[in-house]
Amino acid sequence: MSIYTVRRCAAPIRLTGGGRRAVLCLHGFTGYPGEMAYPARRLFDAGWDVAVPRLSGHGTCGEDFTAVRTADWRRQAADEWMNMCSLYRDVRLLAHSMGGLLALELAERFPVPSLALLAPAVGIRRPGMAWLPLAALFRGRIPVKWSPDPEYVFFDERDDDDDEFLGREYWSRRWLKHSSDLMKLQRRVESRLHTIQGSVLAVYGAEDRIVRGIGHELLARELGGNYHSLEIPECGHYIPYDKKSGNKEAAMDAVLAHFGGSA
Repeated sequence: MSIYTVRRCAAPIRLTGGGRRAVLCLHGFTGYPGEMAYPARRLFDAGWDVAVPRLSGHGTCGEDFTAVRTADWRRQAADEWMNMCSLYRDVRLLAHSMGGLLALELAERFPVPSLALLAPAVGIRRPGMAWLPLAALFRGRIPVKWSPDPEYVFFDERDDDDDEFLGREYWSRRWLKHSSDLMKLQRRVESRLHTIQGSVLAVYGAEDRIVRGIGHELLARELGGNYHSLEIPECGHYIPYDKKSGNKEAAMDAVLAHFGGSA
């Protein structure tokens, strides 16, 4: 039996100062809490308590990831939200990519006062997506080419081999069954966007090659006056740890302004 070990960068983040307001942060697909370490620190320095849970199957190994599905992350996100609401009078949401889908679903189910989404995985439409559920019946995953990019600088505790290990276990594979699940979740969330009552900020990178502009158009149409957006020039999909430090700083400046500044 394999023994799953959580990498240092994937350990949950909890920053508490005894306040009455908090932010729940959700990382993205095949990501880990350390990717949200810089946003967490910015929020905490502004007076918010912060929690960044590790979504199950993430930050350990590919075998562990295989054993979980989107339903597990949806349940976990809901549990984290309810637990935080039992401790704080005011809880907000900050999420990246797939985490944005989970955050939007929470806002459809619960009275979330405001949420901020960094490159939310909404409105993704690609050729061949209609065949994804069928392909997933025959193949759980397929190998893809991946290589580390030393230009990314992370704001967390990391072991020297984290990128190599996580790249081998997660990012060098295309997870067909999980992606099929996410496609279904995306459609479910998109069909209920009109029910969201809280204020939504979406931050996009102008050079994002994963989330396209249709998501912005969809959110603007369905959310109306509750929707606000920001596009950051020369910024890609990985906003919380973009190669240019000024981009993640600009994103968090907007998030803090959206949440009303210091707590």
